Amino acid sequence: MNGKNHIQFLKTTVIGGVLFLVPVAVLAIVLGKAIGVMLLVAEPMAAFLPVDNIGGVALANLLALLCVLLLCFLAGLVARIALAGKVIKTLEARVLVNIPGYTMIKGITSGLDPEDTDGLKPILITQGETQRIGLEIERIEGGRSVVYIPSPPSAWSGISQIIPSEQVQYLDVPVMSIIEYTEKFNRGTDSLLSKVIPARH
Repeated sequence: MNGKNHIQFLKTTVIGGVLFLVPVAVLAIVLGKAIGVMLLVAEPMAAFLPVDNIGGVALANLLALLCVLLLCFLAGLVARIALAGKVIKTLEARVLVNIPGYTMIKGITSGLDPEDTDGLKPILITQGETQRIGLEIERIEGGRSVVYIPSPPSAWSGISQIIPSEQVQYLDVPVMSIIEYTEKFNRGTDSLLSKVIPARH
């Protein structure tokens, strides 16, 4: 190994060491600060316990460390839940939406979730002098809505239509109310019509 190779080896090793030590140092600083904050809480708590130390370690220090570990555990749970949510949304977008009936079932189980833009929405459809109760599946280009109108006595049979969105008014009821309404041969229409959400101008 010549002098140039020695210099290159030393340089790359030093850089590698820095890249390794920086995150370790940051982690140590963060944990040190966290333990210091937790000590402010742990010391008063330790004063009420019958022992001052365990195995030569101050009880307050142990309590502070346990609190930090608990916070790390809770943060890990949140991270896992967030990751699981992303996996589920990806699975829905690429696989489940292609399964016949999945969107309907999801809409029924989720109800009107403001954050769920793929959910079904209870609607009142007005076409001339005719009105119908149904579900909006989605809005598409051209100011149109894809709607589903269930037929009594089963909500699982009905027709789908593409209509102008101005013919749609939303109902402030859960999707399950539309299913029950259909199974009761459309009894309770007055109650549903009273839940029409006024259109915004």
